[in-house]
Amino acid sequence: MKHNLLQKVMFVSLSVMFIGISAGLSTGRQVSANSDNQADTKQTLKVLYKEKYYFDEKSFKLQFPNTEIQEVKWDGKSDIKGFIAEQSPDVIMLNTLEYKQLSKENQLTELGQLIKRDNYDTTTIYPGMLDALKMNGKLYGLSPTFNTESIFYNVDLFKKYNVPLPKDGMTWEELLKLSAKFPTSGNKDTRIWGLHYPLDNYTYLINDIATSEGLTRYNPNTLKVTINTAAWKKVYSMAITAIKSNSIEGSNTSGYTNDPFIMGRAAMTVSTSSMDTLRDVTADKAAIANYKPFTVKIAAGPADPKDRKITRNIHLPSIMAIPASSANKDIAWDFIKFYNGADFAKSRSDQPLGYSLTRMDYSKEYKGLSLEAFYKLKPNLESPPYLNPMGIPFNNSQYSIILQSEVKQVISNKKTLDKALASIETQVQKSLDDAVKKEKAKK
Repeated sequence: MKHNLLQKVMFVSLSVMFIGISAGLSTGRQVSANSDNQADTKQTLKVLYKEKYYFDEKSFKLQFPNTEIQEVKWDGKSDIKGFIAEQSPDVIMLNTLEYKQLSKENQLTELGQLIKRDNYDTTTIYPGMLDALKMNGKLYGLSPTFNTESIFYNVDLFKKYNVPLPKDGMTWEELLKLSAKFPTSGNKDTRIWGLHYPLDNYTYLINDIATSEGLTRYNPNTLKVTINTAAWKKVYSMAITAIKSNSIEGSNTSGYTNDPFIMGRAAMTVSTSSMDTLRDVTADKAAIANYKPFTVKIAAGPADPKDRKITRNIHLPSIMAIPASSANKDIAWDFIKFYNGADFAKSRSDQPLGYSLTRMDYSKEYKGLSLEAFYKLKPNLESPPYLNPMGIPFNNSQYSIILQSEVKQVISNKKTLDKALASIETQVQKSLDDAVKKEKAKK
């Protein structure tokens, strides 16, 4: 879980993931119920994507050898509706906000009828995912993978220090208080920590907590920054108190020996890339000096404090959908069924690289560690992490610099939190206003 490398890791992981699918999949042909023997007819399927890593046409062509994939790359910046109208793709791969906007504007094909027509089994898909993807009761897309946040914990340390074990559905506030129950004395390189979470940039923790509570940094309709509020003040206060408690180990360096949780010196780690952390904690570490095995378990969370059965810290990298204008809906649907099916899940079940699978058929456990926690909480996609609404040029890097500077002053008692929040809001508002003016000037 290295936040500044997270997106790059996701892309590389997915590239390896899809390249490795071909050998494991059945070569039997799959066609839709009324496809009129389309598997025997030469045809072209246009697939729009932002990152090529999200699919590998070679594996699809094992079952549909007469279908030629024509790739259509979108830069992610130009107007997607105009781009779709110009390019006429048959399948489009969207992030959560793009998916929500296009489905609400009737730009996508409703999949419910196709699912019913083909008796397509959705019973083993992550509970709550289908509901989360429904817009006004209708389903317009499916996502074969997702990335969720989870709480990994060292059972042995909790027992040693007589601290209650983490539970499913705990909030960030509860986790930070739990972390503070562990001793804070000793050398920083050898002592025990309550939590391992990167603090080289305070934006990570503050945004993580805010996302779990459904807070947004600005109103996308009015383009007014909304940071100087009571709700945001609570988040900042919570994070700053935790940082000052000296119970969080905040390094953000690579390598098992540099990871206090892996080395058994941190009681918990809250991972924004659960499958990568799963791979790390279960990897063979026999060659690592001074490594001592410990019992690892996973709890579902952090949860939304308003509803502990919900998680907002979930990322869907590529929701597959069919434009309403597609002339090849049947083969487009075959494409979506293929990548969201049980065969795909089976081929990927023993290679955790970057993302969890929405199909749970073969995702019960990994190397003896239960994966149940990844699927326990219901996804809420209202305010997805890492994303800005379409057409809004919010400068995340500038926001991070401003936040980091102001929080440092609060931690060092050079500025009150109230003054810092007012300053953050003013500076971020100017950054957003400048970015909007710059965009308008281009048009």
